[in-house]
Amino acid sequence: MHQKQYYYNEHDENQVEKLRKDKRKRKLKRKIKILLVLLIFVMIGAYFVSDVSRVRQIVVTGQQELSQEDILNGISVHKGDVTLLVNTSQVEKEVGAMAFVKKVKVTKSLVGTVRIEIEEAQKVAYSVIDQKTYVIDELGNVSETDDKDLIASLQSTPQITKFTDLDLLKQFAKEYVNIPEIVKSQTSDIIYDPKKADETRLKFIMDDGKILYLRIEDMVNQLNIYNYEANKEVYKNKCIFSFEGNNVYMKDCE
Repeated sequence: MHQKQYYYNEHDENQVEKLRKDKRKRKLKRKIKILLVLLIFVMIGAYFVSDVSRVRQIVVTGQQELSQEDILNGISVHKGDVTLLVNTSQVEKEVGAMAFVKKVKVTKSLVGTVRIEIEEAQKVAYSVIDQKTYVIDELGNVSETDDKDLIASLQSTPQITKFTDLDLLKQFAKEYVNIPEIVKSQTSDIIYDPKKADETRLKFIMDDGKILYLRIEDMVNQLNIYNYEANKEVYKNKCIFSFEGNNVYMKDCE
């Protein structure tokens, strides 16, 4: 009988060993990847449970009429919250809805600081209804206040008198902020002066003593069409200007 003979190729031996080494390398890479993923999760977990991840301070700048306490009480972020989870857009909406806020920008840092930068709207007029003081700002917002310093500062702005309905005052405020700036700057006082057939009539008393009669719903359009500054010089002897539709009726000074 003939015995079978086996032939070994040195090149084949090298290939087998190479495959084994490649397999070991792949296993090692998988283990390293798993370890790295686990390490990342551990680091993330450690970060979220540590004080480093928390809001340490909330800095508010730019406010004058608003108190820092009112702002901090009116937002959804507080000290101790996770900084990365702070929704700056949400906080901007919350602060932006507050009285006197014209613009607001909220930022956060990895060291745990939330910064709220505020630009306040200017006060343009005020009114007292049922012994409560209401402030009108340049955006047309009406806000109640009992702050004595704020009320004292309002004396430099026109006073709106004889309003008894807060809703009507709010309607007036939205229109008033859109009238020409030259008229606002020369207005001393505004009196709610309705008539039976003219329930929204207002009496504007100007710094020079002239009087304008306007209606809440029409005053923006009427004053934008009628150049009051130019016409008051043309009609120097006229002291009363009554705006009715597209017409302006004038009366001589007494």
